Amino acid sequence: MNHHPHSVKRLVIAIVVFALLCAIPSMAQVVKGSISGTVTDPQGAVVAGATVKAINDATGATLSTTSDNSGSFHFNLIPVGTYRVEMTAAGFKTTVQNNIVVAAGRDSGLGAIALTVGEVTTAVEVTADAPLIETTQSQVTNTFSGTQLTTFAGITENQGLDNLALFIPGVVAARDNGFSNTNGGTGFSVNGLRGRNNDQQIDGQNNNDNSVGGPGLFVSDTEFVQQYVLVTSQFGPEYGRNAGSVVNVITKSGSNAWHGSIYAHENNTVLNSMTNFQKRFATDAAGNPLTSIPRANDEFGGFTVGGPVIKNKLFLFGGFNQQIISQSTLYTSAGNTPTPNGIATLSACFPGSQSLAALKSFGPYAISSGNPTPFGTFIDNNPACPGVELGGVERTLPTHTHNFNWVTRMDWQLGNDAIMGRYLFNRGNNFNLDFGDAAAGLPVSVPALSQAVLLGDTHNFSSHIVNELRVGFNRLNVVFATNTIGTVPGDTDIQQAISRATFTDPSLLSFGLNGAFPEGRIVNTWQAQDNLNWVRGKHTFKAGVNYTYQRSPNTFLPNLNGAFRFAD
Repeated sequence: MNHHPHSVKRLVIAIVVFALLCAIPSMAQVVKGSISGTVTDPQGAVVAGATVKAINDATGATLSTTSDNSGSFHFNLIPVGTYRVEMTAAGFKTTVQNNIVVAAGRDSGLGAIALTVGEVTTAVEVTADAPLIETTQSQVTNTFSGTQLTTFAGITENQGLDNLALFIPGVVAARDNGFSNTNGGTGFSVNGLRGRNNDQQIDGQNNNDNSVGGPGLFVSDTEFVQQYVLVTSQFGPEYGRNAGSVVNVITKSGSNAWHGSIYAHENNTVLNSMTNFQKRFATDAAGNPLTSIPRANDEFGGFTVGGPVIKNKLFLFGGFNQQIISQSTLYTSAGNTPTPNGIATLSACFPGSQSLAALKSFGPYAISSGNPTPFGTFIDNNPACPGVELGGVERTLPTHTHNFNWVTRMDWQLGNDAIMGRYLFNRGNNFNLDFGDAAAGLPVSVPALSQAVLLGDTHNFSSHIVNELRVGFNRLNVVFATNTIGTVPGDTDIQQAISRATFTDPSLLSFGLNGAFPEGRIVNTWQAQDNLNWVRGKHTFKAGVNYTYQRSPNTFLPNLNGAFRFAD
């Protein structure tokens, strides 16, 4: 086997790097796939020395190898997508197999492909369905791509790609077995394990929230995605972080044809009817049965564009979307508190009380936003102050959601190197959420900003030795603080938060802000990954390394301003 001197030098350097890094007990995640097969003659005897080419339908990128003495061929670490494989040998017609889907972390095994005797200039088209059972690897990989992504109900409306996982054997909705971020629905559980046991990746790059699990950056728009890959069991050596499953979202890349999309989705109360529960049990702020759905509007839309900057060489893909949900929520307290009438009665019984002064200044009815209204009132005739009116409190607050997303990706075919760069931007704002105190006038907003940068280089040392190097950086900035009515401070002003007071009687409404808020965190994640694949006969040898460094400054000082419990 002959090698160019520079290729040999690069190979030696790569091997030395692997030797130095092998002490790190982790492997690199895979973002690319492979194609393998065996070339035979019409009688089933192997054909050695056949020229085999794999051509990417979208970019025209062509990879070439030859079948070995056992007739086997293998294309390692090739970009995901749809390929055409051509096989030629002296004395045989050119055999072409189309529509071969290459998925991330999966080998597309073609099995034995028989050539037909004849002139090389004559082509024979071979049509073969995807095998029902993986025969070239034990790993169980499930891939959604193409029309599955663009036509699947409930997915194209930006409701989350993880809804696709529920159609895979061994996968069920997480329900109460989750408690993690989700990219659709309530999340999912694989093989009985908790939902937060799933390893989240985007283009093979770490995307795990370091607090509650699940994705840190959300990619739910199918127009941004080329493949949604879920590995459920029999994991290859590339995966080793989690025990549940591996979720790998592969972003789109440009092709040799300019293409794009403009899309929008609209859903509002005019287009919907009341549920049976709303018809029978729901009431408005005045306690009257609902006659119509509370007003809400969900607007989602965006655009994408992709194509060649230089045909067959340099490709661009980009896109933007936004989702604006406008709605209001009626919050109802689970505990009772003195109503305005009750506060007046208590003031007459205990003039000059500092506790009552605090209740008047900072209690639920001191916060006028959302029109706080008593419900379920009753009279407490405690001998110390009879005739005090108590009851629950409810208020209506705007609970809008604003999400904005960018994706930009470049792919460059430079000789024996395939270079890629990708940037993701994800901003989400959720206003006035209820963490137990919204009815009391203390909702919490959750603004979040996530970004991810990834650079990769796949180098072909030869038709049998391929190396992939990737470096990435993620940054997540999320805050649980502030609101639209000004009653909760930011995470940097935590000392201004109202102290917490609870009561021995669990039926009484707590006073002040939950001691866990406000809080915030910044998660910086640096990652370097390398994969080396070497095909020798019927064997594929893999070596890989993954190095991840994470720095996460947090603002979390629970009960900084005091937490108090009173008998009454």
